[in-house]
Amino acid sequence: MIRLNKRILPALALVTVIALSSVTTLSWSQEKYPSRPIEMVVAFPAGGFADVTGRIFAEEMSKVLNTPIAPINKGGATGSLAATTMLNSPKDGYSILVNTLGGMVLAPVTLKDVKYDANKDFYPVAFITSAPDGLTVRAESPFKNLNDLIDAAKKNPNKLSYGTAGTGVGGHFNSLILSQVTGIKIKHVPYKGGGEYIPALLGGHLDFVIGTAIATLPQESAGKLRTLALLGGNKMKELPSVPTTAELGIKGDYLDSWAGAFVTAGTPKPVIDTLTAAAEKVIKSKEFGTRIEKTGGVVQYVAPAEFRTMIERDKNTALDIAKKEGLLQAVK
Repeated sequence: MIRLNKRILPALALVTVIALSSVTTLSWSQEKYPSRPIEMVVAFPAGGFADVTGRIFAEEMSKVLNTPIAPINKGGATGSLAATTMLNSPKDGYSILVNTLGGMVLAPVTLKDVKYDANKDFYPVAFITSAPDGLTVRAESPFKNLNDLIDAAKKNPNKLSYGTAGTGVGGHFNSLILSQVTGIKIKHVPYKGGGEYIPALLGGHLDFVIGTAIATLPQESAGKLRTLALLGGNKMKELPSVPTTAELGIKGDYLDSWAGAFVTAGTPKPVIDTLTAAAEKVIKSKEFGTRIEKTGGVVQYVAPAEFRTMIERDKNTALDIAKKEGLLQAVK
């Protein structure tokens, strides 16, 4: 029988642990990503801007990654509910968040219980699309143009009601800017997304809505809604006859809506590299561009670093507006 020195046994045990640990690490590092279906959490209800564009992105990404990607809607709290939930998910790339300007930038500025920071707690995988917000009414509305609506609002302060995708979203901020530059007073009714405020408008519960024109485009094409103006200076290919506020001489530093895909900070770099490379291929593809443009969105590839710069810029703009309007709640 071989007798081992008692001083050698601990050393052998340590070597064994290190060896097993190395095998486990090697096994993890060599595991192919993705090796199972991916969940794509859409931060707003079905039918809105994030949902429509997010599902197109999911479909095209699944082709590139050769892996099923299942969109799951988790609306609430201006997109912050899904983002907050994502922070508690495993940092493995199998949960991707699709959120907007409202959920990633504006909600942390205006909502008291939202504690995350888009650039610190998340990593941008893709800038999916952007689109101007529109001011939209029912087809049978007495307001034929934006000036008609502004005149009515001035004559009847706080009588006209409008819907947005929630307090603190881009549509809400843009409505505040419009009110500032025109001097009108209008009644805000927040919803959880375009999938909710559009039926409310069609049902006659609102006088108009302010939100991304992508969300209202299908009903506009069907002749049920009319967009009176696009807020800002950017035109839309799908709405060539709709004027912008810039063209109408109505000033204002309006925010364009955007949708993006994110993973939580701390996700392994190889996983992020795989996702960002696939996203770049998707966004630069002709098929993706054609599909998004049909919804009214603008397609452009934005590298992750540039996207982070855009987020910071939008945050600073939002802080200025929030301070003026008394909406500053979360930022100390």
